[in-house]
Amino acid sequence: MIRFLVLLVVGVAVGALLAFLVVRDPGYVLVSYDGSTIETSLWFGLACLVLLAVTVYLVGFLVRRLARSGFAVSGWFRWRRAAKARNRSLTGTMMFAEGRWSDAKRALLESADRVDTPLANLLAAAQAANELGDYAERDQILTRAQESTPQADFAVELVRADLQQAADQWARSIATLTALRQKAPQHPTVLKRLFDAHEQLGDWDAVAELAPSLPKGTAPDTADVQTAIWRARLAKAKTSADAPEHARKAWKAMPKKLRADEGIVIDYVDALASSAPVEAEGALRRALKKDWRDAWVRRYAVIGSDPVKQLAIAKQWLKTRPDDPVLLLTLGRLAASAGNTEEAKSYLDASLERREDADTLTELGLLYTSEGHTEAANGYLSRALMLKA
Repeated sequence: MIRFLVLLVVGVAVGALLAFLVVRDPGYVLVSYDGSTIETSLWFGLACLVLLAVTVYLVGFLVRRLARSGFAVSGWFRWRRAAKARNRSLTGTMMFAEGRWSDAKRALLESADRVDTPLANLLAAAQAANELGDYAERDQILTRAQESTPQADFAVELVRADLQQAADQWARSIATLTALRQKAPQHPTVLKRLFDAHEQLGDWDAVAELAPSLPKGTAPDTADVQTAIWRARLAKAKTSADAPEHARKAWKAMPKKLRADEGIVIDYVDALASSAPVEAEGALRRALKKDWRDAWVRRYAVIGSDPVKQLAIAKQWLKTRPDDPVLLLTLGRLAASAGNTEEAKSYLDASLERREDADTLTELGLLYTSEGHTEAANGYLSRALMLKA
């Protein structure tokens, strides 16, 4: 209130002073330009100048306000678009978690260009496309992810390899991972993924090369790797034109400690048995002399060498293992192969008394079938099916 009164007093004083000056001497102003002249009093000219200054100020003020409001409006629209993109991205993420792959992919792609982190959206969308089996689109989305975030190129390629493996595209993943390995030779994840891919494809030479490079905690047991490698080589030898010869070479080349492995011995015997059953029988017999394995004993019965000779050998084993059900099964099979049906039944019944086994029941069923005892045969075969179920 006091300030208003002071301003009022000052205003009245200034007005009175101006009025006094105007009455005392109105002044004279002459403006001449290009042959035209304007004449007026000094005080009217000053008033026009003040009015012009005020008009310029007001125009400038209005322009500034309009510019600010324009920026505010555009900022509001940008904020709305960003908020809408965030909501759409969140919706896509929820759909992704629910396994709604098609809807999730659409939502994530639509919002990718308007969120702060498009990489996350694009990687999730690529996985959704992979789940849908749209592998071409998956690769396009991953390329878009690399373009959106160039510094994440390595990570995107690693995701590409993971998705390729999830889609059983093992050979393609090897190509992707090999390129990454050239950039980072000791990257643990790259090495592990490469190992898995080569193992899946049965490339055991590559598996053997990669195994020592794997980080601790992820590397498989060296013995397991070596066993898998040599079993793969024996399996390859078995399918070759001269299976026994290739099997012999593989057997001689492998480490001695592996020659006692149960699976390797079976594979070696299988490769020999196709063309050299006598040699296969000798190899399996020598293995049984060093170590008694049920799987080897079962295989001995069907090796296809000389059933009579094998039966005689197996009977010698029975002296030290009279209650071994697997050996009794093998004796029954050998006796049946040698034509001794009653002896075979005796051994098989003895094996069955010690342990009920589907193979033993099947053998008895086949024997009774060959004799025409259908009812008894069906009983044994039914029991065998029940055990296998």
